[in-house]
Amino acid sequence: MFPWITFIFLITLSNQANSHVWRLPNIPENRTDVLESWIKLDKTLKGSTQSLIKTLMPMILESSSKLNLSSECVKECFQLVLKSLKKWAFSFVDATGKFFDGVLSGTMSSFGEFDQCLETVVPHSKKKDDILFVGQYCLVEIRFRIPPKKTRYNLYDHVIELENFTGTEVVKFFTEKAHLMYMNAIRIGICIPSGCTKDDLNQILTLAAEKLHIDAEATHCETKQKERSFLRIQICAILCICILACLVFLGTWIEAHSVSKSDHSKLYRILLSFSIISNLNRLFSTKASIENFSCIQGLRVLTISWVVFGHVYFFAGFFKMSYRTLFHGHEVATDPIAQMIVNGSEAVDTFLFMAGMLVCYFTIKRVRIQKKKFHIGLFVLHRLWRIVPVYYFILLCATLVPLMGSGPAFHDIMSYSIYPCFQYWWRNVLFINNFYDMSNICLLHTWYVSADLQLYLLSLVVILPLIWSKKIGILFNVLIVVISVVYTGIVTHLYNIQPTLTVTHLDIEDGNLFFVYTYANVLSRAGPYFIGVFVGYILITKPDIKIPKKTLVIGWFLAALSSGSVIFATGFWYRVHRPSAIENLLYSTFYKVAFTAGIAWMTFCCITGHGGIVNKILSWKIWIPMGKLAFFMYLIQPILQVSNMANFRTLQEFTHIQFVNPPGLWLYYHVYAIGNNM
Repeated sequence: MFPWITFIFLITLSNQANSHVWRLPNIPENRTDVLESWIKLDKTLKGSTQSLIKTLMPMILESSSKLNLSSECVKECFQLVLKSLKKWAFSFVDATGKFFDGVLSGTMSSFGEFDQCLETVVPHSKKKDDILFVGQYCLVEIRFRIPPKKTRYNLYDHVIELENFTGTEVVKFFTEKAHLMYMNAIRIGICIPSGCTKDDLNQILTLAAEKLHIDAEATHCETKQKERSFLRIQICAILCICILACLVFLGTWIEAHSVSKSDHSKLYRILLSFSIISNLNRLFSTKASIENFSCIQGLRVLTISWVVFGHVYFFAGFFKMSYRTLFHGHEVATDPIAQMIVNGSEAVDTFLFMAGMLVCYFTIKRVRIQKKKFHIGLFVLHRLWRIVPVYYFILLCATLVPLMGSGPAFHDIMSYSIYPCFQYWWRNVLFINNFYDMSNICLLHTWYVSADLQLYLLSLVVILPLIWSKKIGILFNVLIVVISVVYTGIVTHLYNIQPTLTVTHLDIEDGNLFFVYTYANVLSRAGPYFIGVFVGYILITKPDIKIPKKTLVIGWFLAALSSGSVIFATGFWYRVHRPSAIENLLYSTFYKVAFTAGIAWMTFCCITGHGGIVNKILSWKIWIPMGKLAFFMYLIQPILQVSNMANFRTLQEFTHIQFVNPPGLWLYYHVYAIGNNM
């Protein structure tokens, strides 16, 4: 491989078309005044700095007399001003965020140089080994003054009190964007001496903000940590990982050196279950458990891929202040093709549909065909055994994420989904976290795990009657689907909730209402799940069903129309006209079951032998190993992405190319951050 890289490099170097790339900069010859130029530059800087100090010093003295600053802060700030041409003093200024590039395009953050600030050390003038103070990085939020929030704002709204503003064109432009200040503030990274507290900085900011007629506040300040402290739960997580690693090593060693695997003790078989050899063999096995259901793995892999790419866009929206040119973000997210990714929230309904279909199919098959007794306890235990070990392990490991990086917005991003785990972990353990709003939820994406388990238990209301009476069971199933649809429409209308995940509804209150009442609500998600239950019952009772070609053509057309309309309808709203109240209501009421109906038809046709080329693609054996990792991928990917974004040092571009990064880059960045913080 290396010789080929060398060959390509030499070809590129010798190519005349690219030769200008390798040319040295054009430096004038016979230049003899280099040293003199540097001396003059130094004198100019000294003179300018002294003039600036003479101008600023009276203002600083006057301001400090009005403030109740700590003596340590005052002393260190004076040293910083008086010795401003020292390298360490210049480092404070250099590491502080400057004016924004592209503020009219929506660049609302300037992080400065986070690492440079924390690494700035001020030595003692007489004692070389002593340190007077160090750099302290603070993140400051600035807001234009706006009235108290009385309503929920979306992207197209304006602050009513500012509609009659008649000033300069630039300020008029910002009054039209002022409502965004309710959701996000302008953020600037400031490097200050470590002797100043956050209260000291806030006093200075308040004084400066009054003169500029704005509001400013420091959200958090931090210095470089010499030693990391571990919480008890983090120590427990590390111990669990070490124990698991030992079991994996021991199980692998036993299997590698074992001659016979028969007639061994239960302990031996337990240890063998941790073996990498056995687990890799099972993982890469392409043998389908049920041949007719081979399309499920393909559907599972494509769906989880859709979910992953959807998360990439959603998390960028949640942490939009880490990106540049946000006013163009609406254009990026509303592209017709982008709707296939942005509307990835509908992919969750595919998982719920498959879950309902499989639980109904295998339960009724076990009772009716295999003539085995139904035990509710075993029914519940079977589900818990499949999800609890990996789910609880991921929850435990999530507590280690705060130890794995740093950055200007690290704490803000961690407080969104990771920090709540230290206080509200019990909600996840009890599978009730989807009943709470997004502001204090541990691992936001795990709402699906709780909703899935709740629907699994609710399925007993339909599956048990189906075992005893077909009519009663189907009646209950249809009734739950209808209740789900009606409930979603009613709460959407009553609370004026956004119809689905959109880029136009930016208000945090909007997001919380949408999450609690429709998006993560078990009753709202019951429609897709019990459509799956119904399809599972049809598959087990009529496995050899024949569908006429005319019905197939009509069915495939309606399925594509139903699911496709759900995906692309929001793009029509963005590009053509804003949705009316009735359009919002109809879409939010029916989009889950409409999309699931299309998926249900496709799955039903594939399993019953009417899928054609679609079934062949979904049944490729290559999907089977990846499909087995779908649940783990769903749990771990958002954690890696949050960690990656929390480690941003600079603003990123709000573009499709930035979002659709290979997951391997996330992992590389994550590991790199861990190495730098150990």
